[in-house]
Amino acid sequence: MMLAVASRSQAGRWQLPIPKGSTVVATIPRGFWKVDKYDNVSSSGQSIYFVNVGDVLGQPGWRASGFPYCGDFTLAKITEYKPLYKLRYTIVELRNPTVYLKLRFPPGADLRSDFEKVVVSSDWQSFQRDRDFHDNILALQGQGIFTGALAALPEPIKLSLFGMVCSGQGTLGTAAFKDQTYVEVTPGDDGTAYNTLQLNQSARVAKVINDRLLDDVKAFRGVASLAGINGVEFAVQIYFRNFVSERTATADKLELYGPLGLANKFADQDITSQQLVDGSVAILNGNRVQVSLSL
Repeated sequence: MMLAVASRSQAGRWQLPIPKGSTVVATIPRGFWKVDKYDNVSSSGQSIYFVNVGDVLGQPGWRASGFPYCGDFTLAKITEYKPLYKLRYTIVELRNPTVYLKLRFPPGADLRSDFEKVVVSSDWQSFQRDRDFHDNILALQGQGIFTGALAALPEPIKLSLFGMVCSGQGTLGTAAFKDQTYVEVTPGDDGTAYNTLQLNQSARVAKVINDRLLDDVKAFRGVASLAGINGVEFAVQIYFRNFVSERTATADKLELYGPLGLANKFADQDITSQQLVDGSVAILNGNRVQVSLSL
């Protein structure tokens, strides 16, 4: 029989340079995160992931390999996994309201030193203003993202766009539509599947625009025009199912093309959200549609 023994995270034995309960940012790219099939959801419903830190640090240039999680965590606890009383790895657990991240450090690791290589003592908003973020995340990831016409985007917009696609592992690029060039933003899935018994297709589209896209449009405040860029396009998958009779969700694809000038006016509160949408082009599953934002 395999036995796992957890160590107590008592203050006198705390091995990390910052105290329990601190707010931190994990800089490990999401590509290194894994799901344990036996331990993937907490009792409160949060998704649980783990990372083998030794594997990460063993790869040169690991920070350039993808997006980190664009948010912060609370440093929760340290435990030890000891099957048959032999140390397999030490676990440092980070938590936030939606995600648990368990960092696994191998036996013999310099826990303090290795922890500081993958975790920053900061909240996400503050970290974005830090030189470490600009040099080792935004600059590295930006080389493959902000190319062509996107290279001319002002730094504040680059930062906002990076945030839009970062946490959800979305994508960013350019798209051509009716002889115009758009900044194309594909936000990552937010995990929501709408109940068809409560919201029909029109209501789902309106809710997604209201809840997810309007705030992102505001990233273009102060930018009425850009060389080579005519507008911004958001491409979103909207998942839905009948919660009574269906177990698997289906998805509608919404594409919203907004002129840059209108996006700027909306961000400056010169027009309403409905005026923004009326002046844009909404395409649902390949067909142009008219959208009313009134639910």
